[in-house]
Order: sequence, then C-alpha cells, then structure tokens
Amino acid sequence: MEDLSQYLDEFLADARDRIDSLSNAILTLEKIVKEGGSEEEKRAMIDQIFRDAHTLKGTAATMGFMKLSEVAHKMENLFDLVRSGKIEPTPELIDVLLEFLDIIEAMVDNIEETGEEGDFDVDSLFEKAQKFFDQAGSGGKEEKAEKKEEKPKGGKTKEGPPEAETRTGNRYLVKVYFQKDAPLRGVRAFLILSDLDELGNVIETNPERKIIEDGKADVDILEFVIETDEDPERIKTVVSRHPEVEKVEVQTLGGETVTSGEGAPSEGGERKYEVTVYLQKDAPLKGVRSYLVLQDLQKVGIIEKTEPNAIDIQNGELIDGYYFKVILRTSLKKEDIVKIITKHPDVENADVREIVGATPQAETQPKVEKKEMGEKAKKPEKKAVKPPVKTPKVKISKIIKVDVSHLDRLMNLVGELVITKGRLEQIAERLGDRELLETLSTLSRLLTELQDEIMEMRLTPVAEVFNKFPRMVRELARKMGKEVEFIIEGADIEVDRTILDKLGDVLVHLLRNAIDHGIEPPEEREKLGKPRTGRLELIAKRERSHVEIIVRDDGRGIDPEKIKKKAIEKGLITPEQAAEMSDEEAINLIFLPGFSTKDQVTDVSGRGVGMDVVKEVVKSLNGSIAVYSEVGKGTTFILKLPVSMAIIQALLIKVQDEVYAVPINNILESIEIKRENLKSIGGKEVIVLRGEIIPVIMLHELFGLPMPELEEFPALVVDLGAQKVAIGVDELLHKKDIVIKSLGKMLSHISGFAGATILGDGSVVLIIEINGLLGGGRGGI
Repeated sequence: MEDLSQYLDEFLADARDRIDSLSNAILTLEKIVKEGGSEEEKRAMIDQIFRDAHTLKGTAATMGFMKLSEVAHKMENLFDLVRSGKIEPTPELIDVLLEFLDIIEAMVDNIEETGEEGDFDVDSLFEKAQKFFDQAGSGGKEEKAEKKEEKPKGGKTKEGPPEAETRTGNRYLVKVYFQKDAPLRGVRAFLILSDLDELGNVIETNPERKIIEDGKADVDILEFVIETDEDPERIKTVVSRHPEVEKVEVQTLGGETVTSGEGAPSEGGERKYEVTVYLQKDAPLKGVRSYLVLQDLQKVGIIEKTEPNAIDIQNGELIDGYYFKVILRTSLKKEDIVKIITKHPDVENADVREIVGATPQAETQPKVEKKEMGEKAKKPEKKAVKPPVKTPKVKISKIIKVDVSHLDRLMNLVGELVITKGRLEQIAERLGDRELLETLSTLSRLLTELQDEIMEMRLTPVAEVFNKFPRMVRELARKMGKEVEFIIEGADIEVDRTILDKLGDVLVHLLRNAIDHGIEPPEEREKLGKPRTGRLELIAKRERSHVEIIVRDDGRGIDPEKIKKKAIEKGLITPEQAAEMSDEEAINLIFLPGFSTKDQVTDVSGRGVGMDVVKEVVKSLNGSIAVYSEVGKGTTFILKLPVSMAIIQALLIKVQDEVYAVPINNILESIEIKRENLKSIGGKEVIVLRGEIIPVIMLHELFGLPMPELEEFPALVVDLGAQKVAIGVDELLHKKDIVIKSLGKMLSHISGFAGATILGDGSVVLIIEINGLLGGGRGGI
C-alpha cells in the first residue's frame, strides 16, 4: 500500500470535524423527531449523517485504518435503515449511534497518540446494532454475524454450518478485476467485501477473508461466492462503482455470466473533450481524490493538458479549492467518462464537453472564418504533444499548525518587550532627547501591532468548547429522567486560547448544576403549569473589551431561605449573620467551599465542590461571575471574562502614596465626587448619578487604611453584576498597557488582587481585582 502518512494530520482533523458534525446532527435529528419538525429538515439531517459516516468510512479505509472503517461502515448501515424508512430514529437507536461515535472518537485519539486504532471491543456494540437490523428485517445480517465468528484462520473462507444458513436466495460467483497498476487495491477489496456483506451472505472469498479485512489483498482479481436475493445487475452495480475496478463478472452458479466493465471503445474513433471535475467542497484529502481521478483518465486516453498543473492538483491546490479541468483525447463516449469520474468518493459532479475544431469557450465568441477557426484548432494540438518547457512552481499551504506552547512563549516575550518599552520611555522623557522620543514613538507603534497580531493568533472560537456540550446535556438529562431543550448562541465569539482551556471545566459545572438542581422533572413542571421540557441556554456575547458567557435555565430557581438554612446547618454562617443577609447575599453563599443543597451524594452533585471551583477559576482568569435567580422561574449565571489575559490595558491609581492598577474592562467610567453631593441611606454613603443610586466606598476602607477627609475626590464606577459601585481613590494617574504576572502559590489565596505588573521604572504594582475585593462583606463575587 502507498505511504499516506503525509496525509495523517489532515485525516485526523477531518475525522474530528466529522465526529462533531455527526454528534450535533444526530442530536438535532432526535429533536426534530421529538418536536415534530418538517420532513425536509428530517431528511436533511439523515442525509448529512449518512454522508459524514460514509466519508469517514472511506477516508479511514484509504488511510489503512480498517477497524475504524468497519465501525463507521456499520454505523452508516444503521442509518441506511433510517434513510430507507425501515426503522425510526428512536431514543434507543440514538443511544447506540452515540456509542458508535464514542468508539470512533477513542480510535481517532489512539491513532493520534500511537498511529494505530488500538484494541477496542466492538462486539457488544455490533450486537446492539444487530437488534435494529433484525427489527428492520434486513436479510443476511444474522448469518453474517454467525459466519464471522466461525470463519477459519487460513485458506479460503468456507461455508458455515447448515443451521446458520436460513437464506433461500441464489448463489453467485463474483469476479472483480482491478485496473492495471491500480493503487490502494487492499483498501478497495475491503470496501467491496463490506458492500457484498450488506447484500447477502459472503460464503467464500479468494484471497482469504482475513487478508481482505486487514487491507492486504494486493491482487489483480478478487473472487467472492455470495448467497443473496439481489439480482446480478444489482451486485454488478454495487461493485463496479468502486474506483480502480475495471470489470465485474457475476455468474450464477450453474448459470451464465454477466459482465460489467468500462473502456468499450465508442463508435466514430477518437474524440477530444474538456472535462471539469467538481469535488465536494468539504471533501477531505482532495489531493488524493484528484490524483486517483487523473490516473483513471490516463488509462482510457491521453491527457493533453490540466488546469491547474498536475503537481498542483495532486497537492490539492484546485481552482477555487474544489475543481480542476482536463483536456482528454479518448475513444470513449461522454457518459462513459462521467461514469469513470463520478464513481470516486467525494466527487460532486463531472462536466464533459466535446471539443469540435476549437476550445469549448470559442463557441460563445463571434463567428470567424473557417480558415481562421481551423488554424486556431491546430495550435493547441501542437502544444499538447510537446512536453512542458518550464518547471512548474511548487506551491505550499498558506496555513501551518503551531503548537500553543510556542504562542505562549511568544506572548511572554512580547510582554517583556512592553515592560522594556515603558522603561525606555521614562529614560527618554528624563533625557529630553527629541530624536530618541521620535524613535520610541515608532517602536511603540510597531510593538502595539505585534501585540495585536499575536493576540489575534491566539483567539479561538468558543464553539471549540460549546460543541462538546449538546451530547453531555442530552445524556445527563436522560440519566436523570428530565426533558431539556439545549440552546447555544454566539458560538463564533473568539477568546484567548488560555481562557478557552479553562472555560470548559467551568461550564461543565454550571450546566450539570442547571440540570441537576435547576430544571424540574417533567411531571413536576406540568403541575407548576410549565412546559414538560425545560429550557437551558448557553450564550456567548462580546461586550466592549470583554466577553460575557451566560448560562440560563427556566427551572425552580434558588431559594435564599433554603440556602441560609443549609449554610447554618453546615456551620458556614451563624443564625445572626443569616438574619442580616439580603437575598442577593444569601444566593452568593453557593460559592462557598463545601456548600451543597443536596441531601444525598450522587455521581453528579452533592459533594460541595463545583461552584467554589467555578469562582476560583473565574478569578484566576481576571473575570467576574454574577448570579441572578427567581424562585420558580429560573437562574442565570453571567461570566465576564477578558478577551485576553496576557497583556491588558489598565488605569493606574494612587492611594496614600501607593500605586495600583485597575483593569480598564472593570471600569464603566470615572467621576469626580464632591462631599456635599453624598447622601446617606441605611448608614451607607451613596451618590445619585443620572437618576441611579450608587453606593460609594473608599478604597482606603477596603485596604484598612485611615480615611482621608477630602471635600472632593475621584472615583471609579464599576459594575458588580447586581449593582454599580463607586470606589473613591486619592488620584487617577494614566492609562497603560500592563503585563499580568502571577503572585505565585504562596499568595494565591489572597482575594482582591489578580496579580502584579512591573512598570518602566522597575517598580512592582499590584493589580486590583474589584469583584474579589468587594466580595467579602457585600455579598458580591
């Protein structure tokens, strides 16, 4: 077999895309069936699933991964039953299909790690699938299962015991002749055997079945004895559609031979055609497919010209990324050429136009004299017989894969450059050198562009995480006997790769809690006058310089009184503290370590871990989390996260001769407050800003410093999710790009600080985390 290792990365990427596509399409189909969607939508999903499974089967076999191809093939056959209307896509069938996906994904993971599929037990899974074949009355499946168990190790595969043969169909000898020098014969033999297995009971093979199943049948002729109710023409059609098959002979044992083949000369001698081959736009391994099509065309005629050139076609560099053209001289008819091309997997269509005296394009131009037309017709022929003069240019892909660790290292280096730039700016200002200042201005602009480019390289759509959740939500809902409609919005929003890596675990906790704690069982929802099916939403939105991730359900909500009672029972708060707490402060107790409202521990929840982990992860990302809940109506969690957490813009402030940094994305606006404008409500100072009452807190108070007596002071208005707060400081300095440095494990427990940064003069400045700073005594997070 040819060495296709150069295509392994492309195969793995495509396989993962197919797995995600299959998973989402299967769940969408289940939803359409459940909610009574249109037949067009249902048919579209079924066709997509069948197409993805078929493509995955073919590419896996082409790469030599026969076990993976066999699993995908069985899955494809299951869906063929759905497509043909023999069985319905019931929840039980969906469960089995998702199990197939689990095995396929595990095999793909193993291929990526070791280069091999691994030793997975698929027998039990195939037995589950067999029940659906039996239900559909699909002949030949039971016999196949028994036959495979009893096949001998060596020699030809012999007939099974009489009791295994319940078929009353005819018996045929099928001879398959491969084209001369056909590549990938072992793969084709395996796929032909798989197709024949679906048509009936393959009793005998030559070479032996194990050699074919291992993809090692590199022979010119294959022989099969098959027992089936299908007619010989059907067998001939199924086998002859495989690429590289030159001829198929189907002989009724004791009867006559039916022959199928291509290459019969057409009447009227040789003709010239312009052939345009269209591949499916999402087809994987386009270079391999195109190369095999070209090989087939070379065997039936002379290729005078290709567009683009042959090397580009083999590298997958096609016109508009999905088609190429060939000028072909052959004695075949148009329909025969189309047949040769379209039997290849992933070929969408083939357009064959005969060239009569001129190129097809000349037909649309104004008429010219016959003499001129003849001259023009001769020119391409003269060029065609000459070998190409110049060496074709080698084109390489414009996309390369880079390890994330290299991007992390690059970002760290840019961060150090930003710090050094600040130092140079301070030196330049002190020296007052105009030329140096101008040079630094240019350097600053270039560094900003470099920083923006690297951040852009690190951005990844949240879909990479979001797409994993429909499956998880469905399985958990079924396990808990709940009905859940899961809605995803904004999956194309992009965030930094580092944030995305940690975001997955956070969302797992929030979604599991929403299903377990929030959404009620169907019967309970009906009694409450709600729809049986609960609604769970996962939404991503871009807001100014940050990203909002929203998890919302329409379940039972969070009862503040129940939260207070549980917290007192666990010793997390005292009854006196509970009495003074607002509902908002009580709800935020769910983020305390060890807190859980579950009386019994399950594999889903009840251990008191989860929400505290969510809070810590969000804090480590320099983000915030707010929770809104109404008893009986549902709960909403809003995560506010920076787009990037490596280099951020911050406002430098001063409090009693100490400089601190506050991330710009935490600040709504800055204002000047006069003491005469302060009001007192419930013993707390507030200010009325554009008709809105906003509490005022001095940063000195939060840091335990003496309170200054100022008649006028600046303040930062920040958004805590539930409300706005104005934080008073001594002085506002200036805005600056800063590089976040971790405080390390020793200081990681200190709340109120997201990290530290180094200014141009070498001084270390702490970065204030507003939500953490205010979370202690005010119920915020």
